[in-house]
Amino acid sequence: MKLVSFGPVGAEQPGLLRDEETIVPLGPLLAAHGVAAPDMNAVLGLLPALAGRPHARVPDGPATVPLAATRLGPPVPRPGAVIAVGGNYRDHLAQFGESTAPTRPVLFPKPGTSVTGPRDDIVVPHETAMLDYECELGVVIGRGGRRIPRAEALDHVGGYLIANDVTARDVFLGESAISPLYMQVLRGKGYDSFCPTGPWLVTPDEFGDPAAARLRTWVNGELRQDGSAADMIFAVADLIASVSEFCTLRPGDIILTGSPAGIGFTMQPPQFLVDGDEVRMEITGIGEIVNTIRAEK
Repeated sequence: MKLVSFGPVGAEQPGLLRDEETIVPLGPLLAAHGVAAPDMNAVLGLLPALAGRPHARVPDGPATVPLAATRLGPPVPRPGAVIAVGGNYRDHLAQFGESTAPTRPVLFPKPGTSVTGPRDDIVVPHETAMLDYECELGVVIGRGGRRIPRAEALDHVGGYLIANDVTARDVFLGESAISPLYMQVLRGKGYDSFCPTGPWLVTPDEFGDPAAARLRTWVNGELRQDGSAADMIFAVADLIASVSEFCTLRPGDIILTGSPAGIGFTMQPPQFLVDGDEVRMEITGIGEIVNTIRAEK
């Protein structure tokens, strides 16, 4: 299945993409079966029951919404947690001059307010002149838990989506030239609009093996990133097991699994995003997100 959240910003409702043109709102459909699902977080907790719904036989008409006639929001508009992984591709580390991989995943949070939709604008804050992109496979938790064994980790996945871990590199670096203690990781990665996601959430049965995914990024039509999830240092199951060691995962939480080589910061010379640029990201088995860069007013 492909699950979507659609509608105005802050008022998205969950839906199911029945085909490439039609959304079936899930609220009324599930209510007819005595199930309340006010948002995607609740839907994720109901996925086993939802998988058996006869959505393919829902008739056209008022109960459906044309995809072209509505805004797609982030598939999970209100995640409980967004946890990102740094340095999880060997070619990405190599571009920073690092030859030794970490022994445990390097984790950092992004605020839920950074999450936006697959075609929403990315806003350049006044504080940065070094705005950058990172295409990532996003893993959405469908069944929560604490200290999830690696062998069971993929059973806790509700679905997959594309995510852009947008970073203000200069803000991120902070005063690290004085001391590494003075880096501003959360600030540099946490501005509003710094986590476009979408275009929908693809359930594991349809997505298949996450290691088979190909990740690509184009900026104004120029291919910048072209990598494979098979090159991740820590696979999806490793990440779920590691994150759940220290915090309880809940339906709707998102793990961003890292980005392959090709970011603007490591180009020679560096190439950063500016007002009017278009960033397109594609992951096989999911689709694409396209976001325009807009200067903050």
